[in-house]
Amino acid sequence: MKKYLSLFILSFVTCTMGAFAQIKVNSSGYVGINNASPAYRLDVSGAVRFSDGSSSILISGGNLYPLSSASLGNYGSMWTSIFAQNAYFSYSPVILSDSKYKTNVKDLSSMGDKLKLLRPVTYTLNISKEITTAEPRIQESPAQYGLIAQELQEVFPEIVAAQEDGTLGVRYMELIPVLIKAYQEQQAELEALKERISKLEKK
Repeated sequence: MKKYLSLFILSFVTCTMGAFAQIKVNSSGYVGINNASPAYRLDVSGAVRFSDGSSSILISGGNLYPLSSASLGNYGSMWTSIFAQNAYFSYSPVILSDSKYKTNVKDLSSMGDKLKLLRPVTYTLNISKEITTAEPRIQESPAQYGLIAQELQEVFPEIVAAQEDGTLGVRYMELIPVLIKAYQEQQAELEALKERISKLEKK
């Protein structure tokens, strides 16, 4: 009798713990935290905090928040690609440009003639690729200003980046030194013209 009573109590406790368990491991080895039906190796339902004692990151409501000083990657371990629909910055983004990281530094050649070949355009971005979420977020893009990557590639191929599927993107920040060089050339031409006009006036 005691044997059957012990088995009954053990079965009851096991079932009760299973019903109210906060950690679930299914037959596929998927682990669910606050999730009785995990669909991934680690499937967490609810807010999650990661902390190493000095910095913390919170994932809540579909958003990623730093709870203290935290960075995404560093100089020795950078993210390969970051994709976003909108990026908002409190300060201008900093592009790594220290001389200690640069080799084969050379002055730019003439850029004025190359800039004349570019075609600035206005466009509406149309991204229709499938998004791997339960409910794809389709956001209509406002009118934007820029260049067509295929056209820019013919003039400045080093400023155009290609993804694995062949989709092209533009590193617009790298056009800044090109514009500076073209401005310097233009200023040099103006100074030469001023000097020439001054000599003609003296005559």
